[in-house]
Amino acid sequence: MSELEDFKIMTKKRFSAAVESIVITKQLSYIDAITYLAEERMMDYTNVKRLLSDSIKQKLEVEASELKLIKVETGNKLPL
Repeated sequence: MSELEDFKIMTKKRFSAAVESIVITKQLSYIDAITYLAEERMMDYTNVKRLLSDSIKQKLEVEASELKLIKVETGNKLPL
């Protein structure tokens, strides 16, 4: 990020763009990218939730379920 972006107020749109950029450039997961961005900007983690766009939330949910951090209801499935 440029120096000017460091001083801008973080909006949902800017936060999402920054997360997507970090995922691509640093090849991090969404979970790691959000953590990286929050630490880099010295943000309080309680403020991060309101900055997450719906698309980022969906990607986080997919990542977390793949890592078995959360259980996601997938609808009706037959037991195997």
